[in-house]
Amino acid sequence: MFWWAKFILFLVGQMMSGRVWGIALGVAGLWLLATAARGDELELLNGQRVRGDVVGETAEAVTVRITMGDSSAQMKFPVSRIHAITVAGKRRVLNEKSATPTQPKATPKGEADPPAEGDTPTPAPTKGTGPRSRADVLALIQKAGTTPPDWYENTPLDYPQSLDLSWPEKVQGPWNPSRNVSQYLWSTINENPSRWRSGIKFLHHLLTVHKDNPPVLVRVMDSLGSSYFNLMQDWARAAFWWQKCEQRRATSVFNTVRLAECYFRLGSKAMAVEKLREVDRYISPAIVKLWADMGELDRAVKLAASMADEDVKTDAGWVALGYLLMGDSYRQNGRFREALACYQKVLPIPAVGRDKGQVERCQNRARANIEAIKVYDALDLKKIPDGTYRASAPSYAGPLEVAVTVAAGRIEEVKVTRYEDKQYYASFTAVPKQIVEKQSLKGIDAVTQATITSEAIVNATAKALAGAMR
Repeated sequence: MFWWAKFILFLVGQMMSGRVWGIALGVAGLWLLATAARGDELELLNGQRVRGDVVGETAEAVTVRITMGDSSAQMKFPVSRIHAITVAGKRRVLNEKSATPTQPKATPKGEADPPAEGDTPTPAPTKGTGPRSRADVLALIQKAGTTPPDWYENTPLDYPQSLDLSWPEKVQGPWNPSRNVSQYLWSTINENPSRWRSGIKFLHHLLTVHKDNPPVLVRVMDSLGSSYFNLMQDWARAAFWWQKCEQRRATSVFNTVRLAECYFRLGSKAMAVEKLREVDRYISPAIVKLWADMGELDRAVKLAASMADEDVKTDAGWVALGYLLMGDSYRQNGRFREALACYQKVLPIPAVGRDKGQVERCQNRARANIEAIKVYDALDLKKIPDGTYRASAPSYAGPLEVAVTVAAGRIEEVKVTRYEDKQYYASFTAVPKQIVEKQSLKGIDAVTQATITSEAIVNATAKALAGAMR
């Protein structure tokens, strides 16, 4: 059975058991592709058409049997959401459509009617593109979440048969990625880009395996959100699965922040701000970064400054990280003089005691950032001879080296050639792509969850170009 068929039947089963109702109409777009029975049809008020066999009708609901290949399931649709019904070729109108557009009714958090048949979501905007309305973002998420990625069907389901698919929350014994699902995802999938797609397909397979096991099912959904977010930068599908976790009241501060970033990347800063307000009591590097990325510099600096308040915090590592984040916020918003001043404040912090390692890592990053910023204004690509230049910068687990190719006064390629980081996610492709597109090192968006690696790529590139200038 195809992916979408299994997924639809799973959702139908959830709805019929009383656990999910709003999802029902959310997968209507898939039914247009998946239903083989064409005799009867429901026309919904939102424009969708659902084809199958009408097997029951009351004053409150119409029951339709959805058939996909050799599998079928029944589903009830509220009469209040149906425009017309066609049975045995005879069409009846149950509810007239409004002649003029009306304001959409409020929907439960994370749910929205999908786009009308034939609509194709536009690519997710990057920073600086036009905004989308809340309705557009929710529709985009719903459409993406209920259709497989374009690579899905051609990706084989490939995983070790020795894996314990029951996925116990507490793992016993030594590290064993061939046995434990979490360790398999962490070591085998995340660290190997060639396995990212098959890892996601494996998680979709687990949706079916655990359709009747809510605790593990939520863990699968959470992992799908993380995989689409970290590995593919597929903001819409990541948001879809984290919304499903929210609907089951199984979310965290960490995922709330990442869901906020999805909304921002999809074009709604307002939705991102609303989501971040849910975690106002918390401070983390990811929260500071997102406020800075959205251009809310004062907010980002204020949060980072509260970390660096030496009168309050005795944790030297936390203070050093606060100053570093303040510098990053200024740097991201083009305020390089203030960024340099913040980075300089990291350098004299004593690296002693239990915070020694953390402080030293922050100081190494601060020095590399200072060096890179000093290159920005002096950089003139026309003064760099054609060729490939190499340099390294400190990253999370050790030095990261890049090879930068310049031709005819243009950056043609930035390639990571040596590294020790393992959880670098999409930074190896996303950051070099931005540098080539911008032909600059300014305003490069770091990949969330791989910010240190992203920073190292920019800094190493700056160092390579600076050493090549005549």
